[in-house]
Amino acid sequence: MSRHTTLPGPHLTALYLLHAGSMDVRLISLSVERHWKHAVRLVPTLDEARVVLVDCDRPGVEAAFEQLGPYPSAGIVCYAFHPKDHALRFPNRLILGKPLNLDALPGILAKAANDTAAIKATVTARRQVPAPVPTPPMAAVETPSSLGHGLHMDEERDLCGAMDDIPLTPGTPLSEKLFFAPDQYLIGHLSRAVEQAVASGRPHVISGLPHLIGVQPQPLPVCVTAFRGNQLRPFSMTQLPHATARIVSALIFSESVGTETVYAAEDFLWNIAAWAARGRLPVGTDPYQRVRLKAWPNFTQAFLSPHALRIAALWTRTWASPVEIATQLAIPHRYVFSVFSSAHFSGLLDRNAPTVAPIAVIPVAAHPSPSPKQEQRPSILSRILRKLLNAV
Repeated sequence: MSRHTTLPGPHLTALYLLHAGSMDVRLISLSVERHWKHAVRLVPTLDEARVVLVDCDRPGVEAAFEQLGPYPSAGIVCYAFHPKDHALRFPNRLILGKPLNLDALPGILAKAANDTAAIKATVTARRQVPAPVPTPPMAAVETPSSLGHGLHMDEERDLCGAMDDIPLTPGTPLSEKLFFAPDQYLIGHLSRAVEQAVASGRPHVISGLPHLIGVQPQPLPVCVTAFRGNQLRPFSMTQLPHATARIVSALIFSESVGTETVYAAEDFLWNIAAWAARGRLPVGTDPYQRVRLKAWPNFTQAFLSPHALRIAALWTRTWASPVEIATQLAIPHRYVFSVFSSAHFSGLLDRNAPTVAPIAVIPVAAHPSPSPKQEQRPSILSRILRKLLNAV
């Protein structure tokens, strides 16, 4: 989450989150609490809202727009993974891309609220009629064009995104939205801290965050923090401002008495990576390279994404690319990408695929060769009979 310059003046933009996922609500609430106190305030009802933020990717968004009919003075800002896909469904709507740019969002919300208020002031009579609601798309249900489309549960969409499947064979340029830069998220800092702690044998601490995150390298790496689970997930999904987190070496690590939670580093890395990836791959990943899981993740503690058990069961037994795994299991690619990203950062991914050696030709002449000679040698009775005939 990036810090930004707050809007001048005492007036705050009253924001209502309509049809937003639970993770987005937590993330935006955290942003308001920490960075937007002088620019944005969340309101509990539509009556108080000057602008509304709507997630177009979630099922039932048409019904959500119907709720805005009695509130024509409220500005509307939408967001989706693929804004162009929703442009025809919701014409004349401002649709932002996911993930949201938290630096620019307060200004965009304020502008939408002000623009709507200005339009209402100039054409008051026209604004008495509720804004047209795109009802026709409700009757025409879109047919999924690939495995990446379809309806999902809220948690699936929030945590695995809604990316389309990629081509089954390489050669086509891949979208930049398929990849994420780990250094912009908590997982990049955490991964480096664990690597440095294991290499040096000394504890390391990630500072600059609301709570410290300590890494103890011995006997097995563990992570110690006062972050609660409901704080870690939205924080892991947020892009951190540059130079916010700092990794420092420490002789000992102690956060505060009685408030820390100890996680196995493998489980902790798996979870933080899954929440940051949201169905994407780390930058530089080849989704067509064959890899394998070294071992089963500890799913009693690790985040269990959709179809993760099936993916792990197959990927621990065979060398395959993420695309091949998704094809064999007939599941959306983003579910496999989520497991790939978690395995990559938790150290469970084996990239050293064995080279396939040509089948050797086994010589068969060595053993059968004596058998013809043995079959041609006369028996002892034949030799005795031959000698008797020769003697006559």
